[in-house]
Amino acid sequence: MKKALLLAGLICTGSAAAFEQIYVDRLLETRQCHHCNLSEADLSGKDFSGADMSESILNGINLSQATLVGVWFTHSKMQGANLEGADASNSLMDYALLNGANLKGANLNGSQLIFADLTDADLTGASVDNAQMRGVLYCNTTMPNGELNNSGC
Repeated sequence: MKKALLLAGLICTGSAAAFEQIYVDRLLETRQCHHCNLSEADLSGKDFSGADMSESILNGINLSQATLVGVWFTHSKMQGANLEGADASNSLMDYALLNGANLKGANLNGSQLIFADLTDADLTGASVDNAQMRGVLYCNTTMPNGELNNSGC
């Protein structure tokens, strides 16, 4: 009996960490996914311009090469997210947790990342013209020019 309960607990714990298809469907249909769990979802190359993904759990999400113009990621957990080559211009990423995120070559022009956490993030080649980056936490962060920024460690 104890083994069965332990196994059931492990199964429930494992499924809670991954995305649920209902949230992916909602995002694709309505561009609204406030408070969603899209962790580990592969949404690469998709167009979510203007979508609301604020206060969502997006850990390990793959949004590489996606069009994310004006998307709301405010207060989202995006640890290990892949936004390589994504167009996230004019997005709102205030207070987003982007620890270990891959932002290589991403277009962040005009975006707001106020008080975002970019610990261990890689912004190599990212475009950040006119981005609002006040209060950002940089620790072991690779900046667009390839230099390491440890100013917040």
